[in-house]
Amino acid sequence: MKNKDKLMYVSAAVLATGSVAGAKTTTVKAAEVKQANVNANSKLDLNKAEKQATAQDKTAQGQIKQDTVSVQKTQDQLKQDQAAKTQAEAAKTEAQNTLPAKEEAVNTAQTKLDKAKQDLTQVQTENKDLHAQYDTTAENAVHTAQDAEKKLDQKVNDLTEQVQTAQNKQTDLLGGRQSAEGDVKTNTETLNGVNEQLNKAQAEATQAQKHFDEVQKDYAPIQNEYNAKKSNAEKAANDLKQNETDLAQSQKHLADLQTKNNDLAKTVNDTQGQLNNANNDLANAKNDLSQSQAKLNDVQKQSNDVNGKLTSAIAKRDQAKSALDSQSENQTKIVITPEFNKAFHKWNDNHDPNYVQWTPENNAEMVKELGALSKQEREMNHFEHNAKDKEHKIDMIHLTYEERPEANKFGVNLVNQIRTQMGKKPVKLTVGSLKYANDVAKYYEADHPADDFSNGAVDGSYVGHDYKAINKALVENGVKPGMGGGAGYYSSYYGSDLDGHYRSFIIENMDDLKHEIYNAVTRWMFNYEQGEWEHASSVVSMNLDDNTNYKNHNEEDPTYFGFAMMANAPHEESGAISGDLGINLETIVDNTIPGNPLSHPIDYSKFNVKDVIPTDTDNSQAGQVYAAAQNEVNTLQSQKNSLDGQIKSLNDHITQSQNRVNDLTKTINDLSTKLANAKTEQATVQGQISQVSKHVDELKAAQPNLVQARDNTAKDLSDFQQAHATVLNDYNNAKSQLEQANNKLQSATKAKDDAEKVLNQNKSKLANINQELDAVKAQLADLTTKLSDAKSSQTSAKANLEKAQADYDNYVNTHKDLIDSIAKSDKELAAKKEAVRVAQVAYDKASQEYEAAKKEADKLANKVKDLDQSITKSQETIKSLTNRIASNTQIIENNKQVHAQAAKLAARKAFDAQINKALDNVAYGTKTISKHTAMAATVKPAVSTKNTKHALPQTGANDKLSLFAALAGLSLSSIGLGSLVSDKKRRRN
Repeated sequence: MKNKDKLMYVSAAVLATGSVAGAKTTTVKAAEVKQANVNANSKLDLNKAEKQATAQDKTAQGQIKQDTVSVQKTQDQLKQDQAAKTQAEAAKTEAQNTLPAKEEAVNTAQTKLDKAKQDLTQVQTENKDLHAQYDTTAENAVHTAQDAEKKLDQKVNDLTEQVQTAQNKQTDLLGGRQSAEGDVKTNTETLNGVNEQLNKAQAEATQAQKHFDEVQKDYAPIQNEYNAKKSNAEKAANDLKQNETDLAQSQKHLADLQTKNNDLAKTVNDTQGQLNNANNDLANAKNDLSQSQAKLNDVQKQSNDVNGKLTSAIAKRDQAKSALDSQSENQTKIVITPEFNKAFHKWNDNHDPNYVQWTPENNAEMVKELGALSKQEREMNHFEHNAKDKEHKIDMIHLTYEERPEANKFGVNLVNQIRTQMGKKPVKLTVGSLKYANDVAKYYEADHPADDFSNGAVDGSYVGHDYKAINKALVENGVKPGMGGGAGYYSSYYGSDLDGHYRSFIIENMDDLKHEIYNAVTRWMFNYEQGEWEHASSVVSMNLDDNTNYKNHNEEDPTYFGFAMMANAPHEESGAISGDLGINLETIVDNTIPGNPLSHPIDYSKFNVKDVIPTDTDNSQAGQVYAAAQNEVNTLQSQKNSLDGQIKSLNDHITQSQNRVNDLTKTINDLSTKLANAKTEQATVQGQISQVSKHVDELKAAQPNLVQARDNTAKDLSDFQQAHATVLNDYNNAKSQLEQANNKLQSATKAKDDAEKVLNQNKSKLANINQELDAVKAQLADLTTKLSDAKSSQTSAKANLEKAQADYDNYVNTHKDLIDSIAKSDKELAAKKEAVRVAQVAYDKASQEYEAAKKEADKLANKVKDLDQSITKSQETIKSLTNRIASNTQIIENNKQVHAQAAKLAARKAFDAQINKALDNVAYGTKTISKHTAMAATVKPAVSTKNTKHALPQTGANDKLSLFAALAGLSLSSIGLGSLVSDKKRRRN
């Protein structure tokens, strides 16, 4: 039936039901009008709720992003603090352990110092008594006489030097006086000669002036005319010369301007080309910048998502670690830092995205990186002694059935701690792997009853592992020879000298044995001394010992570990008695997968893997949960590192691009300015070319007239000079003679002044010498008298000294025993003083070392305390931030319902529009409508939002739908609207 036919059919049904339909419509309208207010309010509430939810989502997402970064930073700080605390505690213990010895050293030094001071006091008393018995009169008299003689000797020497100095000065002055007298005589003679020359010059100057005056009388009548003609000729010549100079300069200027104009034209063309290229480069740079920014936004979005996941994964990992630690009875922990974990995977895990294949060329790089981190790990981790284990006495060469599993459980626990932290699954200790390890130990002991286990093959063909013993154990336990892996650690459990007087047991109890196992594991893992980590790869099943599944690289093949502990009886070795110890890690990987070329079948009838020996990490699933969580952290951390690298690379590229844009923008501005300046300057130069060209033409035009004027004035002057040649020549000669005579007179006058000046200077010099010579003669006479007196006193002093010395020698000869005793006492006193000084130095050094150690111990104790507070604060911060992240995540999750309802509302609004359109065709398609029906059609009530199955969706449709539903009573499917009758609830604004 066509739509038109359907509408007509409905119209007929409406007319047929008349007044009943009208009454029914009125009832429905009242209910719908009441419900309309409810739906309107619900619509407004939902819109408001969605806006609030959107705002909450934005705020929560921002806070989650910020908190995620804060959690990561705080976790990093926490790890640093925990590692620092471990190091500080170890250093504190070490520092405190040194205090007793250092304090004892102080006490010992103090005792020695007191004894030295006591000895010194005794010797000082004895020395003082001896010196009191000694009479110093004769000795003092000698000293007094010696001092007197010494002073007089010095006085005589001083006076002798002074007399000699005065005599030398007198000689110099006498020579100077003779020279000055000669100079005065010479200067006087020179002055007399100069005066004669001056008189002669004065006479010549007077005669020349008289001759010039006579010639001047004939020259005066023609002087003005001659000067005028001469001036005209000189002016004409100068004008011509100036015009020629101006013309040459102007022509050069014009050529320079033309060259400059050509250069500016080239500059304009070149700059325009550079400007065009720069604009093109700028457009490309901006496009590159836009693309890079868009890519950065996308990568940043990915990074934010990964950071959020990483934060959750770390929290999950930490919870798993806490659960694992709470279940563990083992007090000894081995902590692997993220830095070592990352570097180890880089060099040993060929499944790691950052894996670097080892080569001899990059070996130094690997050793440097892993070596520094391994040293840090070794120093950070420490064995925790156990009092109960110390009470458990053991015999290394007769370990019991119960002691080997206990030691194995401890060792496998340490291994699994490391594996779980490095993203590997825990290995299993089974009855089969324990038996295999024990068999290896048994055959090792058989091959090496009296030599070091590290000697390897019995026949000496190789050292290290005893593959004969290992392969024999493999075969007996159902595994092909050469298919076992592992690591070895060799030491001794007993040592003594050949006589057995000095002996010691390194391993006496279970605590000692576990300590050695701990040493073995940590040295395998952190072997920075030898720069070797192949044994560490065996511990974590990487590199050559990789246990990754052949087909599925996300899975690991079943792996079984056991610790082989062997010891031989004490025997003579290297000049002493030694009991050797060996601890081997024996590993078996079950990779029996069809198609795997490296697989090696295991005979499980001989190798029991069903009976698992529980270790701390096997008591529950905590180890597996922690390993999975650590793997997830490693994966996300790898993704984060990759994204961080991309972000850094993009940021660097964006910075470079922005710098490129800035540089190009500046270049364009500079080129635009340069182009405008070049064009302006070019216009100016072209104007100057026009002006200079015009000036050159003018100078060329003036040249002939200036030449003619020069020639005319020169001929006029020449004619005048010929007509008056005699007068002009006489005048010029007389003038020249007068000038020469005046110059000669000036020279003679100056020579006289100079001669008089030199004569006066030498006369003054001579007078000064005579005065100084008189003073030196008087000084010399006085010094001679003083020297004579001093020599007389010197002779008396020598006689006094000889007498005093004789008296002293007589006293010494009669008191020799006393003097020897004093000398001996003085020597002993010096030795005691030196002993006190040495003891004081030793005491000061011991005291300083003790105080420094005590201060360092206190400092480290305070550091541990501060780190404890920092760790507690970080843990609280992480807990608070994690709770807030969870809360904000829940807010976003809850708001999804609001967004879903809003989306449904929008969809239903569009759907209701389709309904209204269809109902418009229904309600107004008839030609005749009853009165009640027409009234109902003018009202637009909202109906209840409550829907029933297969009922019309009462979602706020207009009165046309109400009219149709109430009066017609027809199925909508009969008019082509059957899709409205559904099970889905819909709402409409």
